[in-house]
Amino acid sequence: MSKIRTIDIHQKIQAKNDDIANRIRIKRQNYSIPMVDIIGTIGAGKTSILEYISKKFQGEKQLLVINGDLATSIDAERIKKFGSTCIQINTGRGCHLNAHQVEDALDQIDITKFDFIFIENVGNLICPSSIDVGADYKMAVTSVTEGPYVYEKHPIAFKISNFAVLNKIDIAKAMQVDPDDMISHARKFYPKIDFIKTSTKTGEGMEILANKIGLSK
Repeated sequence: MSKIRTIDIHQKIQAKNDDIANRIRIKRQNYSIPMVDIIGTIGAGKTSILEYISKKFQGEKQLLVINGDLATSIDAERIKKFGSTCIQINTGRGCHLNAHQVEDALDQIDITKFDFIFIENVGNLICPSSIDVGADYKMAVTSVTEGPYVYEKHPIAFKISNFAVLNKIDIAKAMQVDPDDMISHARKFYPKIDFIKTSTKTGEGMEILANKIGLSK
């Protein structure tokens, strides 16, 4: 009698991804190059944050940004104007970047020329949250425009992230939300995550953010 063998394809793919992610992490750490994976919905301010950081550290730090997008290079074009090197990855139908894509991008360049690497993941808080791309930290970016319940609606993203950035606090009053209340409420669900309030328009919180991720000492 023949035997039925069941293979969990998803589990095998995930295991392969994690092997590559660990390879990326080891390679970077050998050269002491930090990397942050930034996740967040479209319009939360991921690109604006990277524009601000690129401008602030232009001429001081060599920054590499790997941009994930379904079809365009709009974000990469915006960021590279301020001196950062950008590598665009278009995923087509893919809703997140994976370690294989990131490794391919890193293999195109000499990473020893860079002081810091950012991953700007595809715009959503669901798919990228559970995929390891070989970064040191995951940073989830949301904004006051997404309402007071955004933290509760995306539990996986915030449970696995090291930092949660609440952006666009300069328009909080217009959106009728209180950033401090939002964060206080979110801490009940995610007591270990480090929350940072930011505004790329006024610069509020951006120095704190740079310090937290180890970009600014």
